[in-house]
Amino acid sequence: MEISIHLREMEDDEVEDVIDLEYEILGLSVFVDISTRPYHKKVFVADVGGEIIGGAVAYWNEKFKIGSLFVKEEFRKQNIGRNLVKKCIEFANAIGFDSVWLEVPVNQGNLVSYYKSMGFRIHEVIKHFYGIGKHAYSMVYRIIS
Repeated sequence: MEISIHLREMEDDEVEDVIDLEYEILGLSVFVDISTRPYHKKVFVADVGGEIIGGAVAYWNEKFKIGSLFVKEEFRKQNIGRNLVKKCIEFANAIGFDSVWLEVPVNQGNLVSYYKSMGFRIHEVIKHFYGIGKHAYSMVYRIIS
């Protein structure tokens, strides 16, 4: 049986659901963190029958960044994350950005490869981004209009 997955913007009354899911999957909430900072933000969610099963938190000022991408384990390997990233890229392009940025731990080669497969490239290493001795790659996707 094929399930129907709907990608859309998060509704105001879904904030707690998104935060809870982000914590459940990632152990932290980028959405909570950026909500206390002066950024513009947009959250895209994937839902099945009204249940949120994944999301992407994007924010911007001078740069458009994807702060987090999360999908429930039982729904992975179905291109949901990839489609959420595409939604972020399309939105960034629509509001005038020519690139999308994100950070990935340098020790997570599978995740680096995942983003590279979507067209992201490593821009630089950010030392101690996740704490002492925990470095990140700054990755960028250049939008070609």
